[in-house]
Amino acid sequence: MTPSTHLQEYKMRKRNRSLSPSRCLFGALVPTFILAAASPLALAGDAAASTDMTASNEESRFHFDGYLRQEISVNAKNWDDTPDYKDQGKVSMARSTIRLNVDFKASDAVSFSAKARASYEYETPFLSHLKSMGAYNYNNGKLMDLYKDIDLREWYADVKVNDRVKFRLGKQQIVWGETDFFVANDLAMGYDYTWRSFLEPANEELRKGSIAAKLNIDVPELNGGIEAFLRPGWDRKRDMGTEIDIYGGRWSSQPYAGVDFRNIDPYAWNNSEADIHSKTGGVRWTGLAGDTNYSLSWMRTFYNAPILNSSMNPVGSGDAASMGFAGDIIYPIVNIFGATASRYSDMADAVFSAEVAYIKGAPYNYQAASAMMLSQLIAPGFDGWRRKNVVASMIRMDKNFAFTQTLLGTEKPMFFSVQVFDKWIQNFDADDGLLYSVGWGGKVKRHNALVTTIFDLSYDNGRLHPQLVLGSDVTNGGGFYVPSVTFQLSKNLRWKIEYDGFWDSGHRPAGAVGVNQDNATMFGYFHKRDQVYTSLTYQF
Repeated sequence: MTPSTHLQEYKMRKRNRSLSPSRCLFGALVPTFILAAASPLALAGDAAASTDMTASNEESRFHFDGYLRQEISVNAKNWDDTPDYKDQGKVSMARSTIRLNVDFKASDAVSFSAKARASYEYETPFLSHLKSMGAYNYNNGKLMDLYKDIDLREWYADVKVNDRVKFRLGKQQIVWGETDFFVANDLAMGYDYTWRSFLEPANEELRKGSIAAKLNIDVPELNGGIEAFLRPGWDRKRDMGTEIDIYGGRWSSQPYAGVDFRNIDPYAWNNSEADIHSKTGGVRWTGLAGDTNYSLSWMRTFYNAPILNSSMNPVGSGDAASMGFAGDIIYPIVNIFGATASRYSDMADAVFSAEVAYIKGAPYNYQAASAMMLSQLIAPGFDGWRRKNVVASMIRMDKNFAFTQTLLGTEKPMFFSVQVFDKWIQNFDADDGLLYSVGWGGKVKRHNALVTTIFDLSYDNGRLHPQLVLGSDVTNGGGFYVPSVTFQLSKNLRWKIEYDGFWDSGHRPAGAVGVNQDNATMFGYFHKRDQVYTSLTYQF
């Protein structure tokens, strides 16, 4: 087997590993009224055959696929920040979802696509308790409005100008980068982590679409091509930025269950540093050099984490009347220069991938040496925010291990993946007091490294699929572990059960006020947020 074949197989494994059920194909399907119209009883002989041919042609122009899914999650531990309530064993999510993708091929040069998702949730007693504590109560909001949704997530037209040039126009997801968990270059769009935090394996379910024009130009003479996109700034507010649970809901972080921070720092959409109507975009060259796939890119986009713009030390101009008591939440615009590469290694019999991104002007909230009044009254980080240049990098190895066939009885070699992530702060100064996130006291280090691993097994011709995912914060301590088993009950029906567990090296205590109360970093936010999760998916 040639290295390029190994690389192609690796790409297929990568796509399958992160594949959303909504992408599973089932063959052409056509509405019954088209079938009925295509076979009138009055036709016979050659006329009937001609009609059948027409029906077949019409049928091939439409394509439908999607899924029906029922998900349930149960709290595995009692939370510290829900006083006088027993969380363990309580259902935190009972969600029903339908996903439908529709493609219509108008001609050889033009096609149209639409991707819709609708979800409904039962208000469990646990969610009712969070609601009674104040979750999602900004402007008299209702918590279940956060979880019940009908949305046309993508809609676009593909236009083929010629064999080299293609356009995609409309609301779409643009995917750049090589990473599976914590992204470096895949920042063209925001993510919705209120859906299921970072535990959702299909990024397609989390990534928000944006209205954009995308251009692809193939350059076979150079074994590559150009991809460019422009976002004109026509998107809805809900489609902007990476959204985390600042609403006090089931994915709120310890110790802020039931706290809707928008009551003191609402979103601001027109700040001059983060105006959602600003034009953003990027350009990327992807190519093949020998057996190495590589890309070079530049992007102007919104940073992938919300930033608190303090009312005591605001940055940028905006609508001062809409600013809350403590400030407002913004998504500052940054410039990102990136590169990726992947290649099969004969020596290691593995595929290696690497990614690096230079983020110019990445924003960080900070804690001043002498904390201002708001930080003393609320939590760390309300002193303000500043920019730092950051180098984000990743290296990954994907490899098959055959020993599991003998040792564990698997039907094929175990798939193993290990990824190392790092964020390197340029011109680092500990006295800057940079924080990982507003609301917690953990200080950013010069290097901030994470390691993740995937162990993927298969039995019974793929019908039994155990998996273990591990992650660790090498710099600060803490991490997560996600053992799971997926059962392929039939061609279209799949059942998955998993445990989502976390450990930390420190957390912010419930009821803590002001500064110097904690040194919590990423996994301290998930303190006692363990859960048992199960899903039943019917793909069509």
